[in-house]
Amino acid sequence: MSQSSKSRVGPQPIPASERRRIGQIVHDERGNAFLNWRDAPADETRPVLEILGEPKLTLKAPEETFDPYARSRAPREAPRPRGGTTRTDLRRLSEHIKLMRALEERKRRGDDEE
Repeated sequence: MSQSSKSRVGPQPIPASERRRIGQIVHDERGNAFLNWRDAPADETRPVLEILGEPKLTLKAPEETFDPYARSRAPREAPRPRGGTTRTDLRRLSEHIKLMRALEERKRRGDDEE
């Protein structure tokens, strides 16, 4: 090998940890989005993201915080059924239906006693 070929060294490969890449969102034929990575050109400038101005730190007092599980009122009680059990109510309903049927039967026959 000659001396000139040894002195010519090409660009050294950049380690993977220092490689600059640009991501671009691409959609396939079904509409699913995925990220397509490509190597960034050497002259690519990245925008610098900064927070402008003074940060506003406001801490709420403990009484101003919202806790959905801490309730100031007691929960409302469900209304209790009146008249006892369901069986009693069904018996009354059955008696009422029998009376109504008997009244309709009397009206149809013309035995209006009242």
